[in-house]
Amino acid sequence: MSDLDLVEVAEGFECYTPATGNPVLTEAKLIYAEIFGRNTYLSGLAPIDPKGLVVDAGANIGLFTLFIKHHYPEASVLAVEPIPHNVEALRANLRHHDVSGVTVHPTGLSDAPGTTEFYFFPSMPGNSTAHLAEKLKDKQTVATYANPTIAEQLYRNEAVRVSTTPLSDLLPPNVEIDLIKMDIEGSEEAALAGIEDQDWKRIKQLAIEVHETRSTLDKILKTLTDRGFAARAQTPEEAPKGIDNRIVYATRP
Repeated sequence: MSDLDLVEVAEGFECYTPATGNPVLTEAKLIYAEIFGRNTYLSGLAPIDPKGLVVDAGANIGLFTLFIKHHYPEASVLAVEPIPHNVEALRANLRHHDVSGVTVHPTGLSDAPGTTEFYFFPSMPGNSTAHLAEKLKDKQTVATYANPTIAEQLYRNEAVRVSTTPLSDLLPPNVEIDLIKMDIEGSEEAALAGIEDQDWKRIKQLAIEVHETRSTLDKILKTLTDRGFAARAQTPEEAPKGIDNRIVYATRP
């Protein structure tokens, strides 16, 4: 497994990360600012049940899970993350912050059980993906902010074989799901297809990061509206220029 570094991402807040060799930034600081500073995933939603169930799909090193447990200590969280290095950091952060009520599922999400090749980015673990060719399209954009040598370093990657699981196989029975947060770097359509009909009825809200040019935003919006949600897409605050991300917020009308 990877070596973990304990880094201070804000005054009084430390977390473990497997990130190494990033010459430009500390990725965990950006993720912390996105979640704790700008409240990106919850800002477009209705308040959640303080004792409800939250699914953190694409949990990475666990910062959104920690955010939920900080604000809603009695909430339960299912943290789903396929990359072993990130899972190691996620578990370390739960211990470091003395957090309970979190179930960690070390798997990717898809429409069927199986295994698939994921790609771990040591300098940017949050960018790890099953869709390498699509992710590498961002390298040219990043090269406009830094030189090509740095871009190459940031986007170096290593393949890892991981399991995939339909989300419905992970959900506890007979419980409402207050929120599904999904940030899974290009696998959104397959993950939504892994939710069975009877489970859609239990879901109150979703917040999904979508790369519009690669994941067909219209299809995801249609899937959500067909399931009875009011869904809208919004450009995240401080999104890097040239990287076409959207946050889709879906709520029951």
